[in-house]
Amino acid sequence: MKNVLKSIIFMTILLILYEIISYSLITNKENIEKYGIRVVSNNAILTEEKNTIDVVAIGDSLIYSSISPMIIWNNYGYTVFDLASAAQVINDSYKDLEYAVDTQNPKVVIFEADVLFRNPKKVPWYYKFTKLENYFSLFNHHNNWKIYLFNFLKTDTTNNIFKGFKYINKTVSAKEKDYMKKTDKKTKIPENNIKYFEEMKKICDENNIKLIIMSFPNMRRWNYSKHEATLELSKKYNLEFIDFNTETDILNIDWKTESRDGGGHLNYVGATKASNYVGEYLKKNNLVEDHRKDSKYNSWNEAYKQYEYKLKNN
Repeated sequence: MKNVLKSIIFMTILLILYEIISYSLITNKENIEKYGIRVVSNNAILTEEKNTIDVVAIGDSLIYSSISPMIIWNNYGYTVFDLASAAQVINDSYKDLEYAVDTQNPKVVIFEADVLFRNPKKVPWYYKFTKLENYFSLFNHHNNWKIYLFNFLKTDTTNNIFKGFKYINKTVSAKEKDYMKKTDKKTKIPENNIKYFEEMKKICDENNIKLIIMSFPNMRRWNYSKHEATLELSKKYNLEFIDFNTETDILNIDWKTESRDGGGHLNYVGATKASNYVGEYLKKNNLVEDHRKDSKYNSWNEAYKQYEYKLKNN
């Protein structure tokens, strides 16, 4: 009987501690139901000053491997944040956009086209993890300790100096191949993904946000039939679609030196090219303002100093 009582007491204490830890890791206590769900690494945008992000880049690892917001900030003065996660499904892309517009007023949303073709129903881990996080809130917030560490180390300068970008400077060469060989076929976009995309467009329309579809260099997963399907979708909704895989002269990627994994993603050299293109595009189309001389954005100047330091000492 004593052992049973001890077990009950132990489990009770464990559950209480669990809930305390879970609650303490929520970055925004006013939005417990909305934030910290699934894409925990993206919660860092919640620590950005309200209405200071000009551009939100949403998608999978192609986004966080290709767009370095700090490069764009230093060269153009635009505030960009990557809301991206590995093998992201469009359900999470939608949620990212939803909570981004709750705290920010972006002028532009960049959406990585690769997400359109990833069917959540064929990603078993996604549904298993979703079930876990519905019952155990700690799964929603388990990476948020990093944000608290950022706050502790950097006081009020910045909470995330990379702004969602993942710096990887290794090189794994890829053999050049005609992965964009023309074909009459079109890869089918799952119907449910189209519905989520329509909802994302609706959010953009309601908030006067320019939605741009981009496909960053990806020799492994991208092909011409996906390009054609995305082009058809973009025309249907009157959206601009920039495919760096067909317009190869835009970035002039050298797959021998500018990939980190043999053609799947860009390394830092390739990301520098992609980031500068995005910055130049925003400038040419007069979509956002240069904030480098605005004292309200001093934290971005401080973040860039730390960004440079990290790159030099990596």
